[in-house]
Amino acid sequence: MRFVMRHGVLVLLLVLSGCSWFGGGDEEIKPAELKPINVEVKLATLWDRGIGGAAMDRASKLVPAVYGGRVFAASPDGTLMALEPGTGRVIWMKRIQEFYSREDGATAFADKSDAITGGVGAGRDIIVVGTFSGEIVALNQSDGSLAWRSRTTSEVLASPQVEGDLVVAQTIDGKVGAYDVIDGSRRWLYSTLVPSLTLRGTSTPILTPDFVIAAFANGRVVLLDRERGLAGIDQRIAVAQGKSDLERLVDVDGDMVLSGNELYAVSYQGNLVCIDLASKRVRWSMEASSVVGLGSGFGNVYLASADSTLSAVDMNNGRVLWKTDALKNRDITTPRAISSYVAVGDLEGYIHLIAQADGRFVGRQQVARDALKSPVVVDGSRMYVMTPGGRLRALELQ
Repeated sequence: MRFVMRHGVLVLLLVLSGCSWFGGGDEEIKPAELKPINVEVKLATLWDRGIGGAAMDRASKLVPAVYGGRVFAASPDGTLMALEPGTGRVIWMKRIQEFYSREDGATAFADKSDAITGGVGAGRDIIVVGTFSGEIVALNQSDGSLAWRSRTTSEVLASPQVEGDLVVAQTIDGKVGAYDVIDGSRRWLYSTLVPSLTLRGTSTPILTPDFVIAAFANGRVVLLDRERGLAGIDQRIAVAQGKSDLERLVDVDGDMVLSGNELYAVSYQGNLVCIDLASKRVRWSMEASSVVGLGSGFGNVYLASADSTLSAVDMNNGRVLWKTDALKNRDITTPRAISSYVAVGDLEGYIHLIAQADGRFVGRQQVARDALKSPVVVDGSRMYVMTPGGRLRALELQ
């Protein structure tokens, strides 16, 4: 986990296994050992493609996008590709540095920093990524040519979202901006106060035809008017407690789930809540802590807790239906539903498949030698896994 103290400059970076910094002194917290399982489902590798260089930032969580019959992927070093989903054949490849003059590139790209930090978002005829230097770069899906570049207020760590005539991106300084999908001109900017110490990351905004939902490091979730960026709902889901800055961390960094008129969100050291957007009220709430957030399926939300326990929670009433600590302290990724299963990655490069019905483990495959940080992207019975080493693997359920 990585922490950032903000006073204009970076003054604190801690990368620790799990959330052991909150544990007991010098006592080492070890990841759970994997136990043998009864394999009911296998994952066949369709293809394995090197996209680009490995991430320098251990917090990097780039994900591919599946859109319009193609897979679009980006690596931290600035490589972008359009791929054929079934074979991994490269349709086009670009380097983000191509879209900058030598003078601009010298400012935008540092030797010891990742070029691309947020992405990939896809919609209309473009794909969109965010950069360390604080820009959104949009490429035409057809051939990878530059559509536009637009300046943001700070670094973009989550995938920009595209829907209709808008692109929405959240920056690490507590702001959400909306940009015109055609030319990248900024439509509006929403700002919130950011605590002095936060986890390194942001939640991914939710963009619909009617509104924008964003969550912040101060433990608040807002619903914004799509046209002007005005807040219709501003709901606190966690209250900072304790004396130290570390104890008062309540970031909402993980993925949220929108199901009909109900929004599900979870904070670090706070709560998992269900918010009824129609009534603007919290339907139910339970104590929880997560840095990667939620998945959904079978009428449940799947909670990956900060200690990597995995729970299925009934969407209607917040009742925990099952819970497993078999992956405790293994730094699991955001849960993703695929067929009748939930897929998570872990710190040893394994993908685990867990039955949505009862939480039993039904499949497991190691797909990388290093820790998986990005959640899998699901397309039917197929999933795509991006590794910190810059490789993209396509896997099929069997």
